[in-house]
Amino acid sequence: MNDAMRSEFGGRIRFVKAFLLMVGLVFAWRLFDLQVLQFENFEIQAKAQHEKRSVLPARRGKILVRKHRNSEEYTPLATNNTLKMLFVDPLILAYPEYNPRLTIAEQKGGNPELAAELLAPILIHARCESIEGCTITTDPEQWTETERVAIQAYREELRELFTQIERTRVLLDEDLSSTTIAQIEQLNLPGIWTQGNQVWGNPTGIGNLESVSETLSAVLGLDQERVEALLTRRPRRYVEVIDKIVPEVSDKILELKKNRQYASTLRGIGLVDEEWRYYPDRELGSQLLGFVDSGGNGQYGIEGRFDLELKGKEGYIFGATNTRGQRILGKGGGISRAQNGADVVLSIDRRIQGMVEKILLEDLERFQADFGQVVVVEPDTGRILAMANAPTFDPNEFRKVFLNYEIPVEQEQADRGDEFFNQRIPTEAIEGKLYRYFNVWGPQVFRNRAVADSYEPGSVMKAVSMAAAINADEVTPQTTFNDDGPIEVDQFRIRNSDKVYAGPTSMISVLDRSLNTGIAFITRKMGAKLTYEYLRDFGFGQFTDIELDGEEEGELEFWHDWAESELITRGFGQGILASPLQMTMAFAALANGGYLMKPILVEEIRYNDERGTRTFKPEPIRRVISDQTSATIKSMLLSGVNKGVANEAQVYGYTVMGKTGTSQTYRNGFALEGIGTTIASFAGFGPIKDPAFVVLVKYDYPKTSQWGSKTAAVTFQRVADFLFEYLEIPPDRN
Repeated sequence: MNDAMRSEFGGRIRFVKAFLLMVGLVFAWRLFDLQVLQFENFEIQAKAQHEKRSVLPARRGKILVRKHRNSEEYTPLATNNTLKMLFVDPLILAYPEYNPRLTIAEQKGGNPELAAELLAPILIHARCESIEGCTITTDPEQWTETERVAIQAYREELRELFTQIERTRVLLDEDLSSTTIAQIEQLNLPGIWTQGNQVWGNPTGIGNLESVSETLSAVLGLDQERVEALLTRRPRRYVEVIDKIVPEVSDKILELKKNRQYASTLRGIGLVDEEWRYYPDRELGSQLLGFVDSGGNGQYGIEGRFDLELKGKEGYIFGATNTRGQRILGKGGGISRAQNGADVVLSIDRRIQGMVEKILLEDLERFQADFGQVVVVEPDTGRILAMANAPTFDPNEFRKVFLNYEIPVEQEQADRGDEFFNQRIPTEAIEGKLYRYFNVWGPQVFRNRAVADSYEPGSVMKAVSMAAAINADEVTPQTTFNDDGPIEVDQFRIRNSDKVYAGPTSMISVLDRSLNTGIAFITRKMGAKLTYEYLRDFGFGQFTDIELDGEEEGELEFWHDWAESELITRGFGQGILASPLQMTMAFAALANGGYLMKPILVEEIRYNDERGTRTFKPEPIRRVISDQTSATIKSMLLSGVNKGVANEAQVYGYTVMGKTGTSQTYRNGFALEGIGTTIASFAGFGPIKDPAFVVLVKYDYPKTSQWGSKTAAVTFQRVADFLFEYLEIPPDRN
């Protein structure tokens, strides 16, 4: 070998060495990357493959109230209930002894039609609400004609469900553009249709699966294999039929399944336990409580505000598994125990809440109002004894609120042009069709309007303004002014509602007759700054911090921006917005000696851990008026009930104080007038010595009278009459 060959050979050797070194370095780096840098990632993946993690659900806490006012025992307004859910395996119903090794032609057939016939007269009572229990009759000879029609219709519905062995409706894609939807519709593919911005497929209606999948995937921009997998024919193996089945019905079905005669026929029918939120008193306090949705999340009311506390914390069982997925006990496993949710105790008196709701529902219909609210508060403590809304709903069946029916366009047009039709009734447009709710108002009934809505209080505010003027030493009950006619101010005319101007008039008569001109007199004496400060001190234009979400703050503009007309109108409750709760708490301050209290709705939160029980005590926010002023305004309001426009609020044998309110509403910036356009209210308390309760009643758009004195005051009288008896308050008036 000469020097040239030797040199060339040595060069090749060096190249091979360098190449092998580079390869070694690459492998070394890759090993370092996998074993060190990505160690945690692969460890997580390995654990996911070899560990099994099971959830231990936490039990949702209860919402409790006292059984009655003197009781230390509690009863749930919201609790948990285990009920059965019925599911069906259509394949097993059709072939009870189904063997995957055999073809369909070789399988022994069942009788889904008989299963539907057996279950229909039982399952139709699944949601039975009868207190005495459900009467389940399976003998056709004992059915009424109405029952026969209903059962036959339900049997046909079940038969269709039970005999549908294969999937016939599969969502392929959604949120598609109108262009893509048009392309799909033009293709006119068998078994494919569009619905809104979605595209659906029926695997049983597709002839050439490969061709349809190829064409559709190109238009949708999806992988063909994915589309083909979605459209492949498959049996339906688990179909939920109905949940929340009452025990009488589920027991009857289990009894039927145990019957040898029907065991094979009903082999594809199953029942499983499911835990549901349960409200034993149904509609009672529904807007206060809210509800729990199908995802287990609290919505509205206490359920929404305290969702995290009520839910608790889920636990887990985890550990290594073998090749068959079975957990290996004691190997790298453990338990994280579930923490059950806290119980929430409310200040609500169950009997008061129940009676107030009964009275409110009756009078809402009587006065033909859209909505009504009643708030009952213990003035010395701020405890809310009742907070009622009407119309209401059953939180056990909250979905029923959304039930609607279709109306023709012609009817909608005619109604909107009809002056006698309630224009506030909603109509929903869904996919080009018009619908109205069976309950009239739809999901609006979820709102707790006593807290979440604000309104112009109207003349109810005159009691507050008068108390402020007396406390500021601007007037006394005997102070007089010359009521000689409407007041011209800022191009407006301030009139009295009764159109009477009686010359020299005392402050007592101002409240007795609810005179706007009298309030103009005292607010002018006080001035904008002082009037504003008192309204703020009484809690207006600020949150009460009640333990509920969605509280309305109200509206009170800063005094510096007021015109003189705005100073006057704010004194009699116009140009200021307040919630019914804010107005109630202001009246509680008039009743209890002058203290604005923080409203208490939640008395306790009982945690299931080291936090123990959190208690909410009465909390005075500030003193607004003196004891002397409180005593004076109470005497004046007593006169207003005994001798004035609030006389409908009188309760035989008892002293009652209060003030009526009638507020205008507006459309397109213009005040509406007449019956059916006002907000009618009354706020009052009793008895005069140590008032035990404050009650506010409010109706939205009553149609029998526009005045609070003829509607809300009447309801107040009924509520107060009950409270005097229930609270065992002795009569104090001859």
